Amino acid sequence: MIDQSAFRDALGTFVTGVTIVTAYDEDGQPSGLTANSFNSVSLDPPMVLWSLSLDSRNLPVFRNAKAWAVHVLAADQQSLSNRFASRGADKFGDLDCGDGPEGAPRLEGCAARFGCTAKFEYEGGDHAIFLGEVVDFERTSAEPLIYHGGRYGRVMPDGEPASDTAKAQLVSDGLIVQGGEGWRLTSAGRAQLQLLRQIESG
Repeated sequence: MIDQSAFRDALGTFVTGVTIVTAYDEDGQPSGLTANSFNSVSLDPPMVLWSLSLDSRNLPVFRNAKAWAVHVLAADQQSLSNRFASRGADKFGDLDCGDGPEGAPRLEGCAARFGCTAKFEYEGGDHAIFLGEVVDFERTSAEPLIYHGGRYGRVMPDGEPASDTAKAQLVSDGLIVQGGEGWRLTSAGRAQLQLLRQIESG
């Protein structure tokens, strides 16, 4: 028998992006949630997938939606991620949302957005897996928000000196500390660096 807590911690060593998936419910009201289960599937036709717990109160919305959109969050959108991850929050209350070409609520300021028509739903254990065909997408120059080991983080571009803000974030994430000879990686920082190098090398 696999220890579920230990399994979850092991999965947390994989660095992911952070997304918000949006759709309209049957009454035409916007719905959305934070998810890091997003993945690409196919280039021809262009398809992506994401998954949602079978216990989620949002499940009926996405099961009935003809279209949904995946928003890849920018590094400065951590508060938006937290809002859409919270139960009972007025997620769209003060947001100026229009619609994307696919017909799902559109969030502004994201690193990327994929507007999809819903194609298939599969059951995978305790989650529903939603697969959609991308009919519209956009990408901006914004740095993406990342998630690792239960914490938010950000990408540090190779060759660029770290800004004070980036250093402060890395300290907050427990990845670096300052010593007598300057900055150095913590054990968690070394582990994340090793993982990123493995991902980069394929």
